Amino acid sequence: MTKFPISLVADWQSASAYPHLTQQQQSWLLEAGSLTAKLKSHCQQFSVHVLNETPFDLTSEQQALLNTSLSHALNREVLLLCDNKPMVYAQSWLPADDTLKKQQLLSMGTRPLGDVIFQDPSLLRTEIEVAEFSEQHQLDSLINELGLEPQMLWGRRSVFSLSRAHFLVAEVFLPGAYIYL
Repeated sequence: MTKFPISLVADWQSASAYPHLTQQQQSWLLEAGSLTAKLKSHCQQFSVHVLNETPFDLTSEQQALLNTSLSHALNREVLLLCDNKPMVYAQSWLPADDTLKKQQLLSMGTRPLGDVIFQDPSLLRTEIEVAEFSEQHQLDSLINELGLEPQMLWGRRSVFSLSRAHFLVAEVFLPGAYIYL
């Protein structure tokens, strides 16, 4: 049984630290626009499956990464599915900020985060960081539950800003995802 939230502790680095990335990997990992929109363009039916939404207290390290003094946040974990096949595990840290409440980002349900945030012209994003996840990573529990074949996985993360409210989005491409084809 997968224990949530899944830790995404990894050696997050600039993509330039991975000069061996293929064109296909770069195309997915460094997508500057909405990953949701890119996934939708590759399938007939796109859906979001919510795995976990839990309030939590931000550590000082998380507060520094998000450049916030807020101490409470919502951890949202979802699967992004294409034609009912899990493609991406995504995790968001959404501090309990009035701006995020007004944007309804703290009550998304099964709506994709990307469908909402990329509509806002004030959206800013930090550089995308990339990490590799070995078959021994905590994600392996989820991979097994989904009945997927374990393998080394690629992930990406960045901090977004909407009207000075900062939140983190991390996405890990699951086995069988388009990035690996």
